[in-house]
Amino acid sequence: MAAVHHEDLDCREELRPGKTFVYTTGTAMARFLAEIEPVLIPHVGDEVLQQLPAELDSPAARLVLKGSSVLLVHLVAHGGALGFLVFGRKPDRPAFVAADLTACEEVAERAAVALHNARIHSDEATASAVLQRSLLPTPPPRLPGVEIAYRYHPSSHTTQVGGDWFDVIPLPGHRVGLVIGDVAGHGLHAAVVMGQLRTAVRTLATLDLPPGRLLAQLDAFAQHLGHTQLATCLYCVYDPTTGRSALASAGHLPPVLVGPDGSNDLLKVPVGAPIGVGSVTFDTLELLTDPGSLLLLCTDGLVETRGQDIEEALHALGRRLTAQHSSLEDTCEALMRRQHPEGHHDDITVLMARLNGIPCDSPRK
Repeated sequence: MAAVHHEDLDCREELRPGKTFVYTTGTAMARFLAEIEPVLIPHVGDEVLQQLPAELDSPAARLVLKGSSVLLVHLVAHGGALGFLVFGRKPDRPAFVAADLTACEEVAERAAVALHNARIHSDEATASAVLQRSLLPTPPPRLPGVEIAYRYHPSSHTTQVGGDWFDVIPLPGHRVGLVIGDVAGHGLHAAVVMGQLRTAVRTLATLDLPPGRLLAQLDAFAQHLGHTQLATCLYCVYDPTTGRSALASAGHLPPVLVGPDGSNDLLKVPVGAPIGVGSVTFDTLELLTDPGSLLLLCTDGLVETRGQDIEEALHALGRRLTAQHSSLEDTCEALMRRQHPEGHHDDITVLMARLNGIPCDSPRK
């Protein structure tokens, strides 16, 4: 793929930035790339133009090259050629000489390293995105007594995926486990750790552990992963037959609870140390919710704004959630648009649960 810088505004279609050139095996350009030896042409006359490789022979190339002085220098990183740079001087300027080669090779060396790093960065970002999408839930589950809506928006100012995750876990007796977490950092490593922690939470949830004990077991599990990356996590178990919820937090933001009467509270969940610190206990908050209450769990990307206290931002968030919308999905979408209308944000994860409850005499699983 070509990148072009040319002083003439009349840069023809054949040399446009982003155009892809294919040099198949056996062609002159393929041999040039394999040899990794620079080429200096002091003057491109008609004889040289007649010898242009077919894959470079075009009206635009002839127009630019004719009468010019040209240097072709390979882009080499880690022993392999990634491409080449073509330096050209117009006929009215001094021709390239051998002494110019050193400076051009230095430019090519720096460009090759930058290109190599960009490829690695792009491959890692793609792998991270694929991994994270494969681990996040797809359609919201349909559960008795609970309506679920969620959004995950990756960062808009970095190509790297972060470590945000969330989950909705059906539990015995119509109960449901709500999980949200955030692994520190970005990139493939953060995404891998996120996947490991999310899987561990799902496994521990099958043991029907109280939230505080589940987080303690998750912290113990993290000690065996062989890394020092920390993560926050909030785990909530809601029982729609009794209306009771139990919540525990490993360094995560407190959830917001909006009552059916429009009241809103920032729940004072006891905050333990983040997952990965080790040897930590986690206390549990238990509360009774009225049918129709709305519980919001989020990561800091939703409310983190320079110069604003996060707790104040969460209180403001709760006040916005009192607005009436036709569905929980509409509420979730309206919240995202209101919080980040311009789309510039860190990773954002939002998990909403409408705690409708079910009659106590409903059959239990």
